[in-house]
Amino acid sequence: MAGRPKKFKEGKHLVELFTEFCDEIKANMFLEVPTQTNFCRWLSRRFSPCDRKTIYNSLNEYFPTIKKQFEQLQSDTIAEGAMLGKYQQTMSIFALKNWCKWQDKPEPVSSDAADDGFLDALEGKAGSLWEG
Repeated sequence: MAGRPKKFKEGKHLVELFTEFCDEIKANMFLEVPTQTNFCRWLSRRFSPCDRKTIYNSLNEYFPTIKKQFEQLQSDTIAEGAMLGKYQQTMSIFALKNWCKWQDKPEPVSSDAADDGFLDALEGKAGSLWEG
């Protein structure tokens, strides 16, 4: 993206900051929700001024490979807060479905899926442990 400087030099840095933000939410008994807006406010207080467009561009244009990791951190925090009764459950479900791509039913696994041999290796290891 010529002409628009990146706020974050690498995606790893953004993930580290978002992890710290989510950890702080948990430490503070889920008094805040891990929204991108709240993350921007947190970044502005601790790192440097930031807005939602910066986060959007970082996740979708500059570092798209970290988007799933970002959503996983967000979904873990929301789910944990909801399970502990800190967040309203209906809104938590809504947020998880819309922000983190959760679904009521998992997508069917294709029968063409590649077999990486993990289960066979696991069974072989378990068998040798039982026999040995």
